[in-house]
Amino acid sequence: MKHTIYILILGILFFCTPLRAQEKNKPFQHLSLSLGAGTMGAGLQLTAPLHPHWALRTGFDALPLDISFNYYEGEYEIATNSTVKFLNGNVLADWYPMRNGLFHVTGGVFLGESSAKGVARSARSYTLNGHTFEPEYFGTAHVTVKTAFAKPYLGIGLGRAIPRSRWAFRTELGVMYHGTPRVEVVNNTVFLLSIGDLPELREEVVKYKFYPQLSFKVAYRLF
Repeated sequence: MKHTIYILILGILFFCTPLRAQEKNKPFQHLSLSLGAGTMGAGLQLTAPLHPHWALRTGFDALPLDISFNYYEGEYEIATNSTVKFLNGNVLADWYPMRNGLFHVTGGVFLGESSAKGVARSARSYTLNGHTFEPEYFGTAHVTVKTAFAKPYLGIGLGRAIPRSRWAFRTELGVMYHGTPRVEVVNNTVFLLSIGDLPELREEVVKYKFYPQLSFKVAYRLF
């Protein structure tokens, strides 16, 4: 009889111990809100644990940016002024190799608009057939660059999914694949310079299929 009681007690302890461990790590048992900034812009994220080694994040980032630069189409110098617009939601999963560790590997997808719109014009005056023409004479061309709507992402980082206290700091480094950018040139009144639809610019832009991601976040545990 005593042996039977001992066996029952051991059985109860064996089955209950994992249950108690699981209760401490229930999916979505906790939730944190983070505010961050990085190469994707400023953003907000919600993070919840799925498992002792996994966490799920979702949020959005926004980045308006004005860029101006000069480049050459053949022998002609071209000035460009453009507005870059990043407005992306994200769904990301963090894998922590070590339970309660800080290092994590992240994979997921960014969804939304990543585009640039600008105007190209002659950067200086030119002499053609013995006559000198000011930049305004050559007109302008409007350029639009767009990337894919869905952009896979892979990165690594340091920081807890859910702060142990109320506050925590996270940093992450990764890369986003946005495919071959699409370049459109419209209202091309300029190019009396006979350089077509900006072939040099097109050739350069389509090389960039990846976008680096570096971010810093401050997280607050909601519950």
